[in-house]
Amino acid sequence: MAAAVILFAFLAGAAAAENAPVLRAGSPDRCTETVVSRSGSMGMVLSLPGFWDPSAVTLEIEGAEEFSLGSDRKVIRAGEAADLTAYIGQAVPVYSAAGRNLGRLTVYHGSAVPALFLSVDPQQLTRVNHSKENRITEGRAVFAEADGTVSYAGALTQMKGRGNNTFAYAKKPYQLKLEKKASLAGMNRAKTWVLLANWNDVSLLRNQIVLDLARETGLPCAVSCVQTDVWINGVYNGLYLLAEKVQIKPERIAISDLEDETEELNDTPPESRKLLRKATEELPLYRGYDTPVNPPDITGGYLFAIEKFTRLRDYLIAGFRTGAGLSFRIVEPTYPSLEQTEYLGLLMNDVHQSVIAADGISPQTGRTYREYLDLPSFALKFLIEDWCKNYDFIGGSQYMYKDRDSVNPKIYAGPAWDYDLSFGNMTDRGFDPKGEYLAENPRKTGNLYGLLSAHDDFRSEAASLWKDVFRPAVAVLLGEREGERGRVIRPLDEYAEAIADSAAMNFARWGVGAKSAPVAGKSFENAVRYLENWMRVRTEYMDGAWGTPAP
Repeated sequence: MAAAVILFAFLAGAAAAENAPVLRAGSPDRCTETVVSRSGSMGMVLSLPGFWDPSAVTLEIEGAEEFSLGSDRKVIRAGEAADLTAYIGQAVPVYSAAGRNLGRLTVYHGSAVPALFLSVDPQQLTRVNHSKENRITEGRAVFAEADGTVSYAGALTQMKGRGNNTFAYAKKPYQLKLEKKASLAGMNRAKTWVLLANWNDVSLLRNQIVLDLARETGLPCAVSCVQTDVWINGVYNGLYLLAEKVQIKPERIAISDLEDETEELNDTPPESRKLLRKATEELPLYRGYDTPVNPPDITGGYLFAIEKFTRLRDYLIAGFRTGAGLSFRIVEPTYPSLEQTEYLGLLMNDVHQSVIAADGISPQTGRTYREYLDLPSFALKFLIEDWCKNYDFIGGSQYMYKDRDSVNPKIYAGPAWDYDLSFGNMTDRGFDPKGEYLAENPRKTGNLYGLLSAHDDFRSEAASLWKDVFRPAVAVLLGEREGERGRVIRPLDEYAEAIADSAAMNFARWGVGAKSAPVAGKSFENAVRYLENWMRVRTEYMDGAWGTPAP
């Protein structure tokens, strides 16, 4: 493999360069982005992409023709390939040509995963890391596949922080928008992508495993994802899960775009409209925008999610609360009109009433919940949430979507999203792998899936899916059976082995900072073993609960 190029810049003895120039090396079809060292408690730390050949790396120190590494004083000449294999994972001294000690250097070499290189204005990056309200509106992004082949090299038109609690941590999650649609790691072509930081998960695997399982088991519009090492302005920023964004798009959730239809009828920009609040007996709270003109058909499409009671009450977000106290936010349209919010709110209020009723029939309309809901998707989503004991199952990230009635009147559960606090990764709710979870308080009106689980026909659907679809996929994950070629899910050990070297780079960059680390593993290796043991116990419990023997 052709030499990869790295640039060091030692300022005040051992500080990492912030704006090193990009040096190219290798063939045109390979990624030749430059990475730079960073300074920390370990001294200088240099993180290499997994597809780089560590035996052919060109190192440079600014203003120096040569320098040396290690106790053997291996001479490194600028512009010449050097073999760093012996130094991987070790802290070695760096000497100038005159023999002056410049500090210690630790070199890490990543796993065979894709690499994403982002180039942005450093001051704007600081502002984005400070507040989710800030945006970077221009930059450059290069995405290299695991073999070094470049899938995208072009403009970055937006970069912003994302997440709720996760944004408070040092390693920030981001949302990116590319100038052009691109297929990254074989995923659907799109402009908008999400980088999940997985700060609270020392295994770095919970989100990936559940998102893959959702795809494997056939949850409609399930999200694709891939583990990706990320460099920002040449400095390694950690191992992220690059995922498709949950959004209404032909390549994501392919339903009618009510937002586009609404904006075609209105001249004023949607962000300039006033967010109105109203209340009725059926909807104690609902918020929507003062939109002059609505399309003739406002029955779809909608992307919405269960929301925490306090968040809908305290934050100025579009959404509604049903008469029995179930809160929702509307994700798309981004600026739903007040009429659109009222329509969806009244619909979900009747759904909620029908689910609460012991016979599953709404006392207001006489319609059953099965007439409203796509039963297989809700039963499958129930199994996903219940199996992993997702801490956030009641409020936040519980998505649903609906097309216009003339296309499909059913409401679908999903896509699945946000599982860093699952599989016993918290000290309180959901810690024990045994016992009921979603169905523990089936009559609590804010627990939609718990309410559904009280109905025999819903449990029958879930039992069939557990036996025929879900359990076979879990068996592959736990190594109880071999997976078929071309399937999404893999054995847990394969997931862990695939990112082990990048996990070491990630924790060298950030440390094990998750608040759940004392519970679910203080190291990557321990966290993976904890995850495996928890899954096995939970799966055994659910086999008993659903009357299904292990494969």
